[in-house]
Amino acid sequence: MEPRKSGACAVPAGPIEPDRAVAHHSATPTCVFIEMSLQPQAIESARAEFSAGRFATAEATCLEILRLEPSNPEVLHLLGLIRFQAGRGQEGAQLLERAVQAAPGFAAAQNDLGAMLVILDRLDEAVPRLRTAIGLSPGSAEAHLNLGNALHARGEPQAAEGHYRTALAIDSRNVRANLSLGNWLRQMHRPEEAVKYLSAAVALAPGAAAAHIFLGNALVELARTGDAVGSYRQAIAIEPSNADANVGLGHLLVSQGHHEEALLCFRTASARAEELACLLHLGRHADFFEDLERHEAAVATDLDCASLSAYAAYHLGRPDPHVYCPNPLDHVRIIDLYTDSGAQAQFLCDLIREVSQLNAVWEPGGLATTRGFQTNSELFLNSSGALDRLKGDLVEELGKYFSEFGQTGITLVKNWPTTTRLQGWYVRLVTGGHQHFHNHPYGWMSGCLYLQMPKLAPPGEGAIEFGLNRGNYPKLSDKPPPTLLHHPKPGQVVLFPSSLFHRTIPFHSDEERLCIAFDLLPDAIDQQG
Repeated sequence: MEPRKSGACAVPAGPIEPDRAVAHHSATPTCVFIEMSLQPQAIESARAEFSAGRFATAEATCLEILRLEPSNPEVLHLLGLIRFQAGRGQEGAQLLERAVQAAPGFAAAQNDLGAMLVILDRLDEAVPRLRTAIGLSPGSAEAHLNLGNALHARGEPQAAEGHYRTALAIDSRNVRANLSLGNWLRQMHRPEEAVKYLSAAVALAPGAAAAHIFLGNALVELARTGDAVGSYRQAIAIEPSNADANVGLGHLLVSQGHHEEALLCFRTASARAEELACLLHLGRHADFFEDLERHEAAVATDLDCASLSAYAAYHLGRPDPHVYCPNPLDHVRIIDLYTDSGAQAQFLCDLIREVSQLNAVWEPGGLATTRGFQTNSELFLNSSGALDRLKGDLVEELGKYFSEFGQTGITLVKNWPTTTRLQGWYVRLVTGGHQHFHNHPYGWMSGCLYLQMPKLAPPGEGAIEFGLNRGNYPKLSDKPPPTLLHHPKPGQVVLFPSSLFHRTIPFHSDEERLCIAFDLLPDAIDQQG
């Protein structure tokens, strides 16, 4: 039931100079009056300032030119890139949209606008822009690469691969294209092929930490642990505080029993849940609980920490110190929402018909689904018909859940999202299908509507099971692990805290298991693009 993370491209799809750090530059703007006859020189000067990272000076020059010529597409394009690099992505996209309105045949602006929209997770807008860019400039490796990233993020892997390969056919030394195709191959469970392209990226850009990290990820899948450790250490040598590299190395060190060194990696990455798990592995139980209590505010909405806290509290006989949702198994609710025959059964058929038309990926990389298909998490984005009715019904049921627990004082209720944002995805499991234990740490409340269950499966097969352990927590006691098993019926909705681990029991029936999973998302920390 894990979501496909919307907009998670293989590598960042960026406009001009995508690897430059996004930050406001401290240079003081020098605003001078620009005569019309001097504008070409002024534009070149602004470009030079931008390339040198002097964004404020470049922006001041662009604004002065636009005061005289508000629709100059070159300047709108450049200013859009400046705003993007300064962390003002939405403003950057608006400026690029003005540039392509002024000059629809401006291929570079169409490409950069498409790339920017991918980063802003506006995938359906990005794809046509990038197709336009390719139509204007078929030999642009960057346009094919960016379109590949957009299609990858939108859950169209085969189409993405084609554009990655086209980009490399145009420019085999394109670092981002090698990274994108290599990472795509790894996610498609083809790590041997992935290593070829990721190794090429490392050779082309040995100073790029991301190349070493992606290569390390592929080497992990090939069980080449020693080589993976080397790749992560190379990335850390380049960027000592790189979180991805430190977490990747930390996980390998944990698998080798080197918990002390892993603890240092996780602390560097501010990976608090992994850090806490290391303390448990090391038997430092007092430090574990002390750390949770000392950083209560920082971890209050960290659902991985909440999961670990509930597990440790149960096995060590301590009160659960995490405030999100102590005793999460007590907060599972089963609702007979559409279990009646007649109109409700027809509604389930309508839902099945709608979701069956959506693009679904077989065993999407990095998610829990095995022997099954899964869509991306945009099921309720611009929804209509049966899906729109379902969205409204789920919002109503979540409101009832909130009312039930409104007086408990737990963070789950106290910090209930002020804006109701639902993401949902469709999961279709076939014979042998299942999902391993996982939780939804980026959600707040999670749930599932069951559309169809295998009728011929023996008792237990195809059921959903809840528990406190994802499978790799250290053993802390001989207590039997608490679990909750439910064999759902079509039309039932199950609601539960997003921190709670759950899995699907494998089934061997020829009938398929169909469901729609969803998350109520927490309030966004930063809405700015």
